Amino acid sequence: MLPLELPVIDTAEKAEVMARLDEVLDPELDQSVTSMGFIESVAVDGGVVDVAFRLPTFWCSANFAFLMAVDMKAAIEQLDWVKEARIRLVDHFAARKINEGVARNARFDEVFAGEATTDLSEIRRLFREKAFLGRQAGLLRALAAERGVAGALALTLGGLRELAHGSGELRPLAMRYLTARLVDGGPVTPDAPAFTTLAGDAVLVERYTQHLREIRRVRGAAEANAEMCRIYLEARYAGARPGTGTILEGKRDAHG
Repeated sequence: MLPLELPVIDTAEKAEVMARLDEVLDPELDQSVTSMGFIESVAVDGGVVDVAFRLPTFWCSANFAFLMAVDMKAAIEQLDWVKEARIRLVDHFAARKINEGVARNARFDEVFAGEATTDLSEIRRLFREKAFLGRQAGLLRALAAERGVAGALALTLGGLRELAHGSGELRPLAMRYLTARLVDGGPVTPDAPAFTTLAGDAVLVERYTQHLREIRRVRGAAEANAEMCRIYLEARYAGARPGTGTILEGKRDAHG
């Protein structure tokens, strides 16, 4: 399978925008919108940034799409030179509603009044917890293979910081887990255990296997879903190069 292309970056400002977008995650998959190939185009004009993004299918969940659009807007508007960030979802059944709502900083339940049945703050919490567990499992397995289960679970938060800021092969896994651990994993003193439950309790050696089983149950098939999304996205837009306008032509009137 050929890798999905990203929009061509031809200015320093676009590079800054893409760096911000790289921090925005698909809430379900815990992967960035850039790595997933969701960004169709980026344009900068006098401090106004226009970002068009697309999703794997026309019927992708509206609440996830709304969350990503809101997060993109907020991330870009953190840049001090940005006057306005315009986020446009394309080729999606709810594109018009989402684009109009995000533009006026409306809440999800306002945009989908009478239709919304979920609280987005609760969705954010649930997927943040899943991300914490998924990142933990990836690092924990790798560390256990290197040091043994007892050695891995003996790691402190201070040791995790060293791994995250070091140069070893585990650095990317450690960095991703550390960002989640500092928010969702309990005590943050240097001697606190690196691997904790969502309640903040240390993961014990005798609970290691059961702990990983519980994570698999909670996480479901997120990794497989991410790969499937890439396949759907590539198949849907075969022959269209991000950043060329190919995907957008003739479709703005239909979907916003």
